Amino acid sequence: MAEAPSRRRTRVVGVLVAVTYRPSGSPVGLVGRLTDGRTEVDLVWLGRREIPGIAPGRRLVAEGVVYTGGLRPTIFNPAYRLLREDS
Repeated sequence: MAEAPSRRRTRVVGVLVAVTYRPSGSPVGLVGRLTDGRTEVDLVWLGRREIPGIAPGRRLVAEGVVYTGGLRPTIFNPAYRLLREDS
């Protein structure tokens, strides 16, 4: 994850350590912070308040274009696949 180049399609694998909702006054969106144990990336689903299966502690694979202009690398509206708990 640390090597994810800006504005390139990238696949990241990790665990969601936080899931938050953007406050009112901001564009509606669900934000998940994904970590691989070394670095973190924000996954932002615009227009969503909740997504079944997206919760802290859940392992997943996310894919999308990485934007690095904020506090953390961010992927907007990532494609994702939930991983089994034992994987």
